[in-house]
Amino acid sequence: MSIFFAYAMICAQSAPLAKVDCLAFHYGNARLGWNNEESGLSPAALKSGGFGKIWAQPLDGAVRHSPLVVTNLTVKGHPHDVVFVGTDSNSIFAVDAKSGAILWSDKRIFAPLSGAQFSGGSFDDRQFGVLSTPVIDRKTNAIYACLPRAKGLSQHFVLVGLDLATGMMKPGFPVVLKGQNQGAKFIAGQEMQRGALSLVNGWVLVPFGGRGDNPPWRGWLMGVNTQNTKETAAFCASPNTDGGGIWSGGGVSALENGTIFAATGNGTFDLNTGGKNAAESILQLSVGANPKIISHYTPRNYAFLDEQDEDLGGATPNLLPPQPGKFPNLIFTGGKDGCAYLINRDHLGGIGKELQRQRLFCPEKAAYHEGIRSTSCYLDAGVDGRMIIVAGDEQGPTGLKGVAALDLKVDPKLGYIQFNRRWTIARQLIYPSSPVVSSYQGKGGVVWVVETGDSGFGSGPGSLHAYDALTGAELVDTNKLSDGAFLGGRRFTAPTVANGAVFVPSDGLVAFGMKEKP
Repeated sequence: MSIFFAYAMICAQSAPLAKVDCLAFHYGNARLGWNNEESGLSPAALKSGGFGKIWAQPLDGAVRHSPLVVTNLTVKGHPHDVVFVGTDSNSIFAVDAKSGAILWSDKRIFAPLSGAQFSGGSFDDRQFGVLSTPVIDRKTNAIYACLPRAKGLSQHFVLVGLDLATGMMKPGFPVVLKGQNQGAKFIAGQEMQRGALSLVNGWVLVPFGGRGDNPPWRGWLMGVNTQNTKETAAFCASPNTDGGGIWSGGGVSALENGTIFAATGNGTFDLNTGGKNAAESILQLSVGANPKIISHYTPRNYAFLDEQDEDLGGATPNLLPPQPGKFPNLIFTGGKDGCAYLINRDHLGGIGKELQRQRLFCPEKAAYHEGIRSTSCYLDAGVDGRMIIVAGDEQGPTGLKGVAALDLKVDPKLGYIQFNRRWTIARQLIYPSSPVVSSYQGKGGVVWVVETGDSGFGSGPGSLHAYDALTGAELVDTNKLSDGAFLGGRRFTAPTVANGAVFVPSDGLVAFGMKEKP
């Protein structure tokens, strides 16, 4: 495997075929969204025709997170490549990646919350179960997922650990998430759990934001030690005021050494005046029973961002592999204001110390933006260069729209990396998901993104798009295929590309790939 995979991708390969496991959102804790071992879905293969829907599997509810993949898993005595998803019915399913057959299901581990239970009436037509992407530990063959539960008049969020092969509950689970930090108490009924889970040094990390900013609410990062589930952790990003939600669909990012990076949303920032509230920031946190802020980055206009509800935490930070130049360790991220940020990971620098900030999407003077609310992805295409691919909701002042690729090159005057436009697609996408990119051993690449077609709640038809990563040329639009239709695309998810197939969350689960010719 390449150095990149050792650094960033939670993956495994198994003989005789090189197969990729996707065990976490965007392929790993660095949240890079890059599968560099995909040989079957090259630009040339997609151009040749034959790409289409392989199977569609209805489930007992909608899938509102990114699918996970485990290869060569023995289930009921036979090896399978398996896709794992949860539904808003609070169920977990193991689905055969080749056929779509359900291998096991743990249906309704707890009853889901109704819309009225969840929000006090504003979502009466929906139910709320598994919203976030689970995380898998292949060493112990466990999948961890967070589920809401109503118990009497109170609500809880519960972390479950299930055996990958059987769906049976692991010893020590389920665990009710609870705790206090800096004088604040975690109150589940005030929180939404949408951010992807992470597994960092044996700890499952579970991020939280507010339910539509309905006060009172605070941003939290909760943790459970999988080796001793009685040991838990709690960190509050805004202990004295509402705000600081960690709500991006990608959750938090982390390095192999256990350092965590969390991007927070609107609310009060007062760390610079001795306070404890860290909204509109990227926070570097320690992992363990007592997470603490090590350092932070906060835009200079943090007060304006809060006023306009322009969350810096609209996306999860990408922790880039080592780059050339005098600042090799970088963070790339974007916010609801439509701006992208490049930050020195070794020295976040406090207020206004970014290496680059540039508006990509949204007009400059609009009062409120949808901007960037999806996690970007990274590609190293060898001689064709390194790049970031980012999706946005509104056209930008320089013509960027829908999806754009940014070259990462050392500025000769500055001596460190800057990003600049490489390409953008021809039209605006309606509420795009987080993009991912697939390539084979650093050659070329394909960008994949789901156009959800509505507000992201999934009531309308979705479309899977594929673009040539080097040029932006469209390779696939499943709405143009005779068999490409599916309902229920979700904006806070990402498609998962693995082993010749693209798995798309929907009202169930859909798989696309190259069809066998008759």
